[in-house]
Amino acid sequence: MSELNSTKRTDIYTIDPRNVVIVENFNVRKEFALDELKEQIKLQGVLNPITVVPFKDEDGNEKYRLVDGERRVRATLAAIEEGAEIARIKAIFLPRNTKEEDLLIEQMMRNEGKNFTEYEQALMFQRFRDKFGYSQSEIAAKFGKSATFIGRCLSLLELAPEIQEKIENGEISTGAVRQIVGTNKEDEAAQIEAVETAIADAKSKGKSTATAKNVSGETKALRSLKKVVDSLLLLFSTADQMEKPIREVNAYELISALQTSTSLEEAITKLSSEK
Repeated sequence: MSELNSTKRTDIYTIDPRNVVIVENFNVRKEFALDELKEQIKLQGVLNPITVVPFKDEDGNEKYRLVDGERRVRATLAAIEEGAEIARIKAIFLPRNTKEEDLLIEQMMRNEGKNFTEYEQALMFQRFRDKFGYSQSEIAAKFGKSATFIGRCLSLLELAPEIQEKIENGEISTGAVRQIVGTNKEDEAAQIEAVETAIADAKSKGKSTATAKNVSGETKALRSLKKVVDSLLLLFSTADQMEKPIREVNAYELISALQTSTSLEEAITKLSSEK
């Protein structure tokens, strides 16, 4: 019988939230939505511990650099300003010599409240790529995500600044933006215009965030038309390579062959061999 692992102890301390130091731009979160959490804290206190690194200020007083829990700290301080009596909150201490990239991972992994948006995650992944020199696959391994997800998030940072600002402010969803960009891949001006149109449509319907439902019908129609054109081009290309009239190419057989092939050439070979 194997020996059981001993219980690992994690010390949780109680600290004065007013001694917590929030380092500017350390947190990638852009939107905090404090009101509901503030009222909850007034009634129940801070339920989950924050994560900090203790240090001494120039006067020798112990302070705490915040790693995770900025929404909780901000909401707590707002509640105190409104008269709530909150002397202490729970905190987990990290060693003073913890590396910065490990602190950033803690920030992302320990998040127990409002989820980070794809845009906020993109800002985190960008730091690991540009500041620490991580590759996309290394970032994926660090955060337990797929490389595809990392790339999808980072692609948001390649959009026009005007569009990034709208995403950051929560005015439009990333899904709606991707739909717009997919239709206007090479036309940045058209992307910006479509984003503004979608936001205006959402606001006219009393919505604070534009979604794919608010993308204009014209954009959706163009996307559908593009699919039709791409399909026709594929049929023409297939007929040309098979050296036969297009009316003799069976679209359903072509789709079936493509699903089990790695290239158009392989699909055409399969179609030809079946005749």
